Amino acid sequence: MNENINHSDDGGVITNTAPNNQYTCYTEDEKLSTAVVMALAEMAGDDPAEIGVPLYDAIDPDALDNLFSDKHDGSPRMGGKVVFDILDYRVTVHSYGQIVVKELD
Repeated sequence: MNENINHSDDGGVITNTAPNNQYTCYTEDEKLSTAVVMALAEMAGDDPAEIGVPLYDAIDPDALDNLFSDKHDGSPRMGGKVVFDILDYRVTVHSYGQIVVKELD
């Protein structure tokens, strides 16, 4: 993991020294789609209700919420990530709990 990231176990915002990046951790007790909207709002400096485009214009929120959930047999899903663009940002969601929002060039 990036050496500039401050680790957080409480799901709070994690920052680094790289320009134009936002790192956020999400926890199992919150919807992933909500955490993504909050990370986008933080990066854009806007209220979550005012980010300008609904999340579902870029990705299905229900599918995102279930993407890293346990398998049907109850075993955890290991590894993986999803990447999508929304507004002027590229969002990368890692299965281990990190959301990275980066401005598109």
